[in-house]
Amino acid sequence: MADLPRLDVVIGNNFGHLPMFIGAEKGFFKKHGVDAKMLVVDTGTDMVNAMHDGRAQVGDMSTTTYLKAVHAGEPFKVIGLIMNDATRDNCDDPLAIVTKKGRGIEAGKLGDLKGKKIGLARGQTSDEYFKMVLRRAKMKYEELTIENIWSQFGLAPALAEGKVDAIVSWEPYVTQVLTQVPDSFTVIRGGHHMSYVMVATAHGPTVESKPQLVKAIAAGLAQSSHFTRNNRDEAVEIFAKWVPGTDVAIGKKAVRHISFDPRLSPAVMRAFENAEDEVLMNTLKGAPRLDVPSLFRPQFMAEVQKEHPEYFADLPALK
Repeated sequence: MADLPRLDVVIGNNFGHLPMFIGAEKGFFKKHGVDAKMLVVDTGTDMVNAMHDGRAQVGDMSTTTYLKAVHAGEPFKVIGLIMNDATRDNCDDPLAIVTKKGRGIEAGKLGDLKGKKIGLARGQTSDEYFKMVLRRAKMKYEELTIENIWSQFGLAPALAEGKVDAIVSWEPYVTQVLTQVPDSFTVIRGGHHMSYVMVATAHGPTVESKPQLVKAIAAGLAQSSHFTRNNRDEAVEIFAKWVPGTDVAIGKKAVRHISFDPRLSPAVMRAFENAEDEVLMNTLKGAPRLDVPSLFRPQFMAEVQKEHPEYFADLPALK
C-alpha cells in the first residue's frame, strides 16, 4: 500500500475524544485515505497551541475552548462533532459536581455550596459549567473559594483528604471520584445548563488546500463514532492502551453518560450561539460577537452521511 497523505491531529486524553482513538487503532482514518497521526495532550490550551504552532492541522476541543481560540484570531473551522448529542442544544450529562458526607452539602441543594471550597480546573469546561450552575442558582462565583486543581487526577485525593468540600469535573473523572472517595455522592449531574460538545476542527488553510483529506478525517470520525456507540466497552479498552493509568472498570461506567454523534444540526448551532453568549458574558466581556455560522464547514460530514448512511443508521432522526 502506498504511503497515505498525512495529517497531524491533536486530541485530549479524555473520553470526549474517544472516537479519535478508535479511528487510529482500528485503521478507520487510513481506510478513508488519510494517515492521521495522533498527538495526545492534557488540556484545551495544549490543543490550541499545537494547532497554532503548526504541530497539528486538525484538532479536537470543547466549544468554549474553540470559540476563545477564534476570538484570539485562530483560523479554525468546525468539520464535525465528537462528543455531542445532535438532538439537543444543552447536553451536559458528562459534567457533575461531587461532594462527600460531612461537608454540609446535600444532593440537589446548590445553595449548600455557598462559602464552600470547590476544586476544579480554572478556565476549563468544568469552570464554565460551574459558573452557569451558580448563575442559575442565583449565587456569585466570588462567594466560593476556588481551589485550582489542574490535573483531574488530583480531584479525588483533594476531596478524600478534606482539602475541598466539593469538586467539579467531567467523565471519566466524575465516576473516578465517586468510585475512589468513600461516602462521596453527586450534588448535580448535568442539568441542561450548557452544551458540552467536543468539536473536530481543521486549520482554515488546510480546509482550503486539502479538502479531500479533511473529508477523510470526517469519514473516519463518522465510522469511529458509530463503532464507539455500539461497542462502548471495547472502546474503553482501546482508550486505555493509549492513555496509561486509565481505570477500565471506571471507564466502562463513565462512558454510559456520553453521546458520540458527529452530525452538525440546528440544535448544535443553537448550542454554539449559546456558548458564544457565555464566552462574551463570562470571559471576553465587550468583545465583538463572532458570526457563528461562518465558522462551520458542514459539507464534509454531509457528504460522508450521503455516501455512508450505515455510519448514522443507529442515530435518532433530527427534527
